[in-house]
Amino acid sequence: MNDLSEWGKILAVGEMLLDQDFSADGLCSRAGVSVATLKRYLAELRHVGCQIVSRRESLGWVYRLENAEAVRVILLRWLDLERRRTLVTQ
Repeated sequence: MNDLSEWGKILAVGEMLLDQDFSADGLCSRAGVSVATLKRYLAELRHVGCQIVSRRESLGWVYRLENAEAVRVILLRWLDLERRRTLVTQ
């Protein structure tokens, strides 16, 4: 994820949540961010329409994307655009 812009990293966290629930620790580890940054990323995803809910479990907080099917296409499209973005002209 190091090659992605900040927006790309936010979208990548959304992509992780499309098919399964993740603990805060798991998301932080995969995204390479702190808990504070993860919370900011989740707030941004909520701002663009992702219904992310959290629940407290014995090992910590777990996040779920409740409307995954409703946002799947747009999240993946935005992420694809971010991954293909370049300053080099062809």
